[in-house]
Amino acid sequence: MIFACDLDRTLIYSRNSMGATESDELVPVEKYEGEDLSYMTRSAHRLLQRLSRELHFVPTTTRVHEQYARIHGFSDGIHCRYAIVSNGGKVLVDGRADMQWDRLLRQTVRKESASSAEIRSFFDRLVKEEWVMKERLCDELFYAFVVKRELLPSGFMEELAREIGGHGWNCSLQGRKIYLVPNPVSKGAAVEYVKQLSGSRYVFAAGDSLLDESMLLIADEALAPGHGELFRKYGGKHERIRFTRSEGIRASEDILATLTNRMEAGTA
Repeated sequence: MIFACDLDRTLIYSRNSMGATESDELVPVEKYEGEDLSYMTRSAHRLLQRLSRELHFVPTTTRVHEQYARIHGFSDGIHCRYAIVSNGGKVLVDGRADMQWDRLLRQTVRKESASSAEIRSFFDRLVKEEWVMKERLCDELFYAFVVKRELLPSGFMEELAREIGGHGWNCSLQGRKIYLVPNPVSKGAAVEYVKQLSGSRYVFAAGDSLLDESMLLIADEALAPGHGELFRKYGGKHERIRFTRSEGIRASEDILATLTNRMEAGTA
């Protein structure tokens, strides 16, 4: 069995995103420039330690590899042979990139999607320079732009989607970030690959963002936190995705407790 789980705002949380929580309940799991950046609750961390001994825990994130590597908390009694980073753009096996997936994915992107330079030209025609604070072409596959969201005009994302949609790319606005992603680069496709690679038959998936939707829809069971882009998009109601009653960092406890109950009952 695979437990494919998004990280930020699903499993791990910054101080700003976790909600009201006592400090003594927290386990630091990520450090950046000498400061603790992300946390889990002690309860969630214990549940994940236990679950990772009984199934394939597959961290599944839009972070690039070096950002994922900052998460030290998964080295403390948590087993994860497989990981998916760069929104499905890279599959890690024992910490190393799976080159077969890399070749297959990049071949598909070249065949089905316009070049990143062409898509960037569409984006540049629609945005004003002062809207964009930072930008990155992640793993030479997809763009992430940090923007001043309050400056984006109404209908901007819809217009952008129309511009790039016919060229094999999609876009999403999540928090202050705009993502431009080739259609073949998805968490869902990467989870399907890891499912085959690991010989697993069942996928339990969790995630909060629009970029998680592809893996939630291919999962046998899918949970999303009671917050985030998916919760806002669907109002907490979806025929394939269930939403937790809790929000903030407590949602991670609900997700892990639900999966633990499935394992104990033998229904997953």
